[in-house]
Amino acid sequence: LELMPYLYSCAVVTSRTGIPMMRSMALEFEDDYNCRYLDKQYMQGDSLLAAPIFNEEGMARYYLPEGIWVNYLTGEAARGGVWREEHHGYLSVPLWVRENSIIATGMSFENADYDFRGNMEFKVFALGTKAKAVVYQGDKKAAEIELMKAEGRISGHVAGGAGCRVRLVNCVVSEAAGVSMEVQGQDTLLTVLEDDAAFECRL
Repeated sequence: LELMPYLYSCAVVTSRTGIPMMRSMALEFEDDYNCRYLDKQYMQGDSLLAAPIFNEEGMARYYLPEGIWVNYLTGEAARGGVWREEHHGYLSVPLWVRENSIIATGMSFENADYDFRGNMEFKVFALGTKAKAVVYQGDKKAAEIELMKAEGRISGHVAGGAGCRVRLVNCVVSEAAGVSMEVQGQDTLLTVLEDDAAFECRL
């Protein structure tokens, strides 16, 4: 249920564009020859790469396309353009987030029928230039976030997100204006205080 805001919003986009939520690697990375024949991994939306385990030994062999990728479960950052082979147990699976991606997640829930507004955490992965995410509730926008990084600063705008949080994964900032800030290990957690908020962080 944690990924429900992201997955639901992907479903809305699919209903409007016809582009599937679960899409082949070749569809998302047309110019990467290595992606043309991959049939044991896929993109879930345009940001998440999943590589299910198909053997009893728990061995996974998969390909990360060019760019920076962050493991959703562990926070490990890796450069793409390489094949990876690794062992996984019952509680892990290769699940990677593409650079310049924002994954909307639920902060607390008891079932899949909760209100997204004020109950979300936007997780920002490997922000290098700019990123954007839209969250839908029903057929309407519940919240929208835009971020831009340049010259040692991150500027952002959140609409419809009072009470939500923005987690900069593997990114520690020195100060922030327009939001409250808390450093948690290698992450920075920003809390949006207003329904329509602009903010800026200094790295």
